[in-house]
Amino acid sequence: MAQDRYILNFKGSPPLPADDVRLIRAKSHVVDSSRKTLLVEVQEDEVVYELARKLPDWTVKKETQYAVPTTRPRVKKTPKA
Repeated sequence: MAQDRYILNFKGSPPLPADDVRLIRAKSHVVDSSRKTLLVEVQEDEVVYELARKLPDWTVKKETQYAVPTTRPRVKKTPKA
């Protein structure tokens, strides 16, 4: 089953509240973290909605991935034979 990734951003000033981080780690898998942000993986979207309700000082957004465009030159028009 595919896991969805979400970005949780703390609105307050660092450090992150230990109780909040403990709850997040109990409900999801933390992939990466920074001073005010956590990247988490969850099996079900309901888990994220539950975290958002319980943690009002956090914002929750689904991770968006973009394809890296190619910089390789291409021929716009084929040469006439």
